[in-house]
Amino acid sequence: MYVLRLGAVPAAAVVIRMAVAALFFGSLSAGCSVRPPMECDREAMYAAIAALCADSMAGRRAASGGDLRAARMLADMMEEARCEPLWEGAVVPFHLGKALNVEGDNWADAMRTNLPGPWRDSTYNVAMVIRSGCPDAPKVLLGAHYDHIGRLFIASAGMKDTLMLRGANDNASGAVAVTEIARRLRPYACDFKRDLVVALFGAEEMGMAGSRHLAAMLRDSAVKVGYMVNLEMLGRLKEDNFRMHLFVDDMDAMERISVPNVDSLSVGVVMNNSGASDHLSFTAMGVPATMFVTDDYATLHRDTDTPESLNMEGMERVVNYITRNVYALLTAERLPLPNGIPESE
Repeated sequence: MYVLRLGAVPAAAVVIRMAVAALFFGSLSAGCSVRPPMECDREAMYAAIAALCADSMAGRRAASGGDLRAARMLADMMEEARCEPLWEGAVVPFHLGKALNVEGDNWADAMRTNLPGPWRDSTYNVAMVIRSGCPDAPKVLLGAHYDHIGRLFIASAGMKDTLMLRGANDNASGAVAVTEIARRLRPYACDFKRDLVVALFGAEEMGMAGSRHLAAMLRDSAVKVGYMVNLEMLGRLKEDNFRMHLFVDDMDAMERISVPNVDSLSVGVVMNNSGASDHLSFTAMGVPATMFVTDDYATLHRDTDTPESLNMEGMERVVNYITRNVYALLTAERLPLPNGIPESE
């Protein structure tokens, strides 16, 4: 919020400043005429991915401590993009054992039988929003999980040595893409016909616990989501082969969403109706969803999934493509509906 501090400023100067402010804000509200391009920043995305993959993040495993550092970093990035917390705070903790439906107080001991290492009670989602002038319209949710597997203890070394799985592609790439798309779309908010909720999910690797928890929170707090866009592993585009998983039966409605200026991006799109990730937490509640994912899985859950292994030129093209798709959803007269439900007249 901009505040005019009067103090001892001469009255004439105050009048001039108020007039300039009125002209500036009036021009934005009349059509957001002064806006940066939507194109993403490849170097900034790479730097953020590298930071999420740093030793200090310890692989971002849920309830490890590194997850909280990652969640705070991503929340700070979205705050810099002028997103607002959806609720009281941007970083939303939840009890991992309860989210996984593991009974008793010794749930962490049970988890260690499968994945040794430190376990804390809580892990975290991040939930923020870019508000439109239509607060009552069903919202678009753009999300990705930020967690990964983290340190693996090596049995052959007597559990003394560890192998760090950093998860650059899975899914630092998707998480950073969410923050970059939010940053690029924020100046266009006056065009929106609905709010954009931006979310980073914890504990996807533990059974999509974070997205299931956030989906329930949204429902219980009467935040109506009309469409969900999920980003997974965007950093390994192989040639022009880019896969889009589409979870909506009404294909005609989806095709009527006009996506601006995508032909120049040279990204091939294949529609499919498979793929297990956080969007399933929302389709289970009847929310139509799209998952974007590049389809080179050679580094999946391996120690080779590092920032250096990513195709950043391909990721730049992919994120620019997705940005325009999300903008089209935000500005469409109607959203695609789930399960072939006919559009109302």
